[in-house]
Amino acid sequence: MDSLDIELIKKLVPFSSMSTNDLDSALQGAIVTMYPEGKMIFKRNEEDTNAHWLLAGAIDLLDEKFEAKNRKVGDDAARFPFDNNTPHRVTAITTEEAKVLSAPRDIARGIPANRAPEPNGIADEGVDWMSTLLSSPLFEFIPPTNIQALFSKFEEQKYDAGDVVITQGEPGDYFYVIQTGIVKVERSMGNKTQLQAELKAGDNFGQDALISDVPRNASVTMLNNGILMRLSAPDFESLLMKPVIESINEAEAAEMIAAGDPKTYLLDVRNPKEVEIDKRIGAINVPLLLLRKNLPKLKPDAVYITVCDGGKRAELASYILNEKGFTAYVLKQESS
Repeated sequence: MDSLDIELIKKLVPFSSMSTNDLDSALQGAIVTMYPEGKMIFKRNEEDTNAHWLLAGAIDLLDEKFEAKNRKVGDDAARFPFDNNTPHRVTAITTEEAKVLSAPRDIARGIPANRAPEPNGIADEGVDWMSTLLSSPLFEFIPPTNIQALFSKFEEQKYDAGDVVITQGEPGDYFYVIQTGIVKVERSMGNKTQLQAELKAGDNFGQDALISDVPRNASVTMLNNGILMRLSAPDFESLLMKPVIESINEAEAAEMIAAGDPKTYLLDVRNPKEVEIDKRIGAINVPLLLLRKNLPKLKPDAVYITVCDGGKRAELASYILNEKGFTAYVLKQESS
């Protein structure tokens, strides 16, 4: 691996944040390969022990519908591994002569090769949180100009085991991504407190209150020492939320449902008592608080148009669906 390649690699994530020793260690199992135009690097559904970065040239990433997304050197996205999943979700094909770095997948999780765990009370060495967030389906909606601004706005915060990050009932102020550590999410109702989830490095939380503009619906507590990256409410709204939530009107919704290609459903996210009083004919009712739990029951190839009472719940539902790889729109409420 020549010195020019090393300089290119130093600009990539997570290598850009590594010390010289860690970089040398990480690259021991790495190779650089030149591919001619039109060459397949990997194919969809293929298992892969390596992660891949683009050092020169350009590639197309083809999904199951053979729709292509182009990635070329110089783009913000090209600093990150492309399709950092196993099995792969897309097929990668060069659109011009390209140089590709391939390295063991643990490098892409931000764990330098051969580094011994440090006794710091953190349950894992962490992940490349930026790459993990960038691989979310949400970033299909984010304009490239937003990406660099988005990551520059995140602030690093260190927490000790037992620290409360979010308290149920308080107003929302930040969106969080876990860099290292584990948190527990608990919701209290009356005298009972129920564990909702445990989240690990790479997971994110805190968006519900920011989108729905209601108090926090759960408390989040550190289970061990860790580092969280946080994004303020105004930055979250302008850089991440607005590009993801798209509204359509009643006429457009009716046309999509009637066409049925793809199959389109109206998803009412109000609670059952509200639906009883004012039922929408033909709508599927999934209360917002139960939406994440019911995602496996929804059809991934369908389109969902979310609706509530004109408030923010439909926007949050649409965000959740798009975040998980569904296609969703918000039904714009017509003024009377």
